[in-house]
Amino acid sequence: MNIERVSPQKRVLIAKTMVAIQFLMLALIGILALWNLHAPSHTYLGVEIGAVLIGLVIIASAGISLQPSLRISPIPKDNSPLIETGIYRRVRHPMYLGVILIGFGMAGYADSWVVWILELILVVNLNIKAGFEDSLLREIHPESMHYQMHVSRILPCLGGSCRTNCAIE
Repeated sequence: MNIERVSPQKRVLIAKTMVAIQFLMLALIGILALWNLHAPSHTYLGVEIGAVLIGLVIIASAGISLQPSLRISPIPKDNSPLIETGIYRRVRHPMYLGVILIGFGMAGYADSWVVWILELILVVNLNIKAGFEDSLLREIHPESMHYQMHVSRILPCLGGSCRTNCAIE
């Protein structure tokens, strides 16, 4: 998406739509997980609870690091600094990672192919939202290009998965 050509009104509409999809998917996944409370046992309950707890810890850590710039919308606050410290040294969008993990834990608990489709929609939406936010950040923080080249978008770098030089490929 060529962000320079998108009007401010359309940016707000895009942002609100992505946030609405995010919360709708999480709500539906949560409702369907609650619907499965009657199940006598869950084989992967520890993994499901662990995913939700890790997701919550990641979101809390990101919230602390992002304090001056925190908002739900992918549109950055006016005059907000570019945050590259704390958990943001490892991943550019840790809150989205936390939401994905929470959705993953609840989807596992719900144990339904419908819920896994909702989780996939959530993951795709958050990836698009992250790209949109990155474009907006480059517009107000041109130096963020370097940061975006060296820090992974949603999943932390594993091994040598992040770029180590500044050459644009």
